[in-house]
Amino acid sequence: MPRRLSALIAGLLLSQFAVAADLPTPESFLGHPVGADRQLAPYPKVLEYLRLVEDASDRVSIEEIGRSTLDNEMVVVVLTSASNQQNLDRYREIARQLANPDELSAEEAGLLVDEGKAIALVTCSIHSTEVGSTQMSMEFVHDFATTEDPDKLEWMEEVILLLMPSLNPDGQVMIVDWYNKYLDTEYEGGRMPWLYHHYVGHDNNRDFYMLTQKETQVANRVLYHRWFPQVFLDEHQMGSTGARMFVPPQTDPLALEIPSLIFRQADLLGTNMSYRLEEDGRQGVGHNMIFDSYWPGGTRNTAWWKNVTGLLTEVASARLATPIYIDPGELRGGGKGLPEYKRRANFPSPWEGGWWRLRDIVDYELVATWALTETMAHYREEFLSNFYDMGRESVDAGRSEAPYAWILPPDQHDPVAAGLLVELLLEHGIRVYQSNQPLRVGHATYPTGTQVIPADQPYRPFLLTMLRPQRYPEILPHVGGPILEPYDVTAWSLPLLMGVEMVEADTIPVGLTSPIDSPAWPSTEVTDGPGGWVLPHSADSVFTAMNRLLAAGNKVFWLAGETADREPGDVYLPPGEISRDELERLATELHLPVESLASEPVGPAYQVAPTRVGLFKPWVASMDEGWTRWLLERYEIPFINLNNEDIKENSFSGQVDVLLFPAVSKTVIEKGEPDPERRRWWTPLPPEYSGGIEPEGGEHIKTWVENGGTVVALDSSTAYFIELFDLPVTDVLEEVDGKTFSAPGSLLQLEIDTTNPIAYGMRPVEAGYFANSPAFRTKVPDPRFDRRVVARYPDHRDDIPISGYIKGADLLTRRAAVVELEVGEGRVVLIGFRAQHRAQPHRTFKLLFNALYLPGLAETTLGEDNS
Repeated sequence: MPRRLSALIAGLLLSQFAVAADLPTPESFLGHPVGADRQLAPYPKVLEYLRLVEDASDRVSIEEIGRSTLDNEMVVVVLTSASNQQNLDRYREIARQLANPDELSAEEAGLLVDEGKAIALVTCSIHSTEVGSTQMSMEFVHDFATTEDPDKLEWMEEVILLLMPSLNPDGQVMIVDWYNKYLDTEYEGGRMPWLYHHYVGHDNNRDFYMLTQKETQVANRVLYHRWFPQVFLDEHQMGSTGARMFVPPQTDPLALEIPSLIFRQADLLGTNMSYRLEEDGRQGVGHNMIFDSYWPGGTRNTAWWKNVTGLLTEVASARLATPIYIDPGELRGGGKGLPEYKRRANFPSPWEGGWWRLRDIVDYELVATWALTETMAHYREEFLSNFYDMGRESVDAGRSEAPYAWILPPDQHDPVAAGLLVELLLEHGIRVYQSNQPLRVGHATYPTGTQVIPADQPYRPFLLTMLRPQRYPEILPHVGGPILEPYDVTAWSLPLLMGVEMVEADTIPVGLTSPIDSPAWPSTEVTDGPGGWVLPHSADSVFTAMNRLLAAGNKVFWLAGETADREPGDVYLPPGEISRDELERLATELHLPVESLASEPVGPAYQVAPTRVGLFKPWVASMDEGWTRWLLERYEIPFINLNNEDIKENSFSGQVDVLLFPAVSKTVIEKGEPDPERRRWWTPLPPEYSGGIEPEGGEHIKTWVENGGTVVALDSSTAYFIELFDLPVTDVLEEVDGKTFSAPGSLLQLEIDTTNPIAYGMRPVEAGYFANSPAFRTKVPDPRFDRRVVARYPDHRDDIPISGYIKGADLLTRRAAVVELEVGEGRVVLIGFRAQHRAQPHRTFKLLFNALYLPGLAETTLGEDNS
């Protein structure tokens, strides 16, 4: 060890004696050891302790970085040596410059590497039932602040560790409260009847390319706008009866766009974790199993495409803080990389069973987190220089090979969608430019003001995966075997999801451009309209505008006739209903273009009245319900939640005009439990949250619909209503197994009847998000029903897939995807795919939103008396 560093460490040791004496341990602060049986510290208590450590130690500082959905404080605990703490601004700036290598020469980069510190972000408990890492954070921070270990003191001179004690503090508080409420009962450690993220539950780790949720946005700012870490470790838990811990590397398939150095660095970091865990006597650690390296939607996954080495650890769960005993015969494999629970090259020391406790989880995570710190310290220079090199290679590739850029033509079907896409890319740290003159790309010319996304930037791999269609790599585990199935979804192309036309430039664009820090939105100037104004139904933001206008008592019409310059469904506002200034303020806020009319339109239309929506919220918590609820709130569609009792007691019938059912199974709707094959693993809820709407609830719905009500059913919930009403519709995939058909999150082509009000604002050919969804065969109905097919799949199997993976596409040919059925005086709308999946497929939101307005549409003819 160099003499200067030895002297520095000796001085630090002396200063820490006072810190150790004054600082309470987590155990003395909590009144019990961290990880003790049946004890969980809630997030506010964890923060309170971490602030005590900050006050006592010059190795610890805390940054407030944002607020959660339910307004809990979100923090980053910055852990490094006292001398580094004095220069955090400088080290952040070095990391920012290395992340933007086109701003540096090689010599400048080398000097920054010599000066900089390796930075890692560690996030805890994004899934709030995975309680261990938030508890562990207290002990880790205390150890960091008080350690006298010379090795650790040396590591903290080389590394800045950013620790987020919870990526979902709202859910952590919910889980602790629920757990404590049911201690000493049969429901101890069981699941809650609501989501542990206010809107999206477990899907909060599926939001890292759309960035819809506050917590995701906070993490994104830490990663790509403030700290620019080179490594990102996300600490999770998994099921109880397999490996005790998964550490990197992950398994196949590997995404083609990710630099190979990312995978090699993950190997390096994960191998030291495995080594230190083995050395510490922690059995059951495996790698290269279960979790692939292909899908970009999760926390650390998205980072791979941005030159950040993203790491996942997963520790086996207890029953929250309640110990469980696992018999050796209950241990099992079965996933990718671990087909059987036995010794393998990637699983050399299987755990033999026994008691498993929260303290075990804490111990495994402590070892892994210190091992991360150790490896980053030993390879500080390599992590920094590789970070620079990967970004530099991306920039060079963007300058020397196609694609050279992506062009956003100004003329878009949805005039707002391109701006939303640019806004999202800017949040991701992508550079976007706007042309100052006509822009020439090959033989095409685009007007001044065209937005351009150049490929010669450090996050080029992210652009390649997010702006192009996907084709799932079909990897065979052995000759003649089946392909490795996807871990999550297989399609995420942003232009396809958002309905944006984008041109990939195979030649270098010619023309002056300037960087922009906000999108080029369409003009929202409103001129006087003697005949009123028209808003485009093709823009999703028109629904927010309509809801505000209806709430204010304004008359709103949908124009039903198609003209040469106008699509059916465009929204008409008669003169005198709203002032020009008020409309311009509304249009500007929503980026919504407005057409002023010289005279009032003449012809068929629908007058729109407000509708009352009831969104079904079962006690079996549904992420699809949560996403739908978030989307309705975002577009300001008035609704109430309805639970099982509201349906069973028929209290809904006077409150709502539309019943909206999210994608839940028919057994969840009727009985409040999963399908029979999953029922034996089911943990019951307390009696007040048990059951479904039961047969009597179904009868109430039938009577209500026959008397004029409207049901809108999404994806899997359609099965319940087909059976309830004996509809002339069959799901052709209901009895088909995964060996014959699979499309686990793919974008498929839809043919749309744009004359149907449910499809107003859409194009004749669209892309629908299909996640092993139903597909319908309709029948000629008897006099009880009438039916209209609003969307169907193409006639030929090769025309069906647009992006992602599908097996058995021929089963979808000519099948219906959206069906509207008249039932008595009411109607049932079956939307047989994920029109609003995770708030991502913007281009099909209209199918859902339009369907919610159906009860409020009254046919009329403009030019007659519309008073």
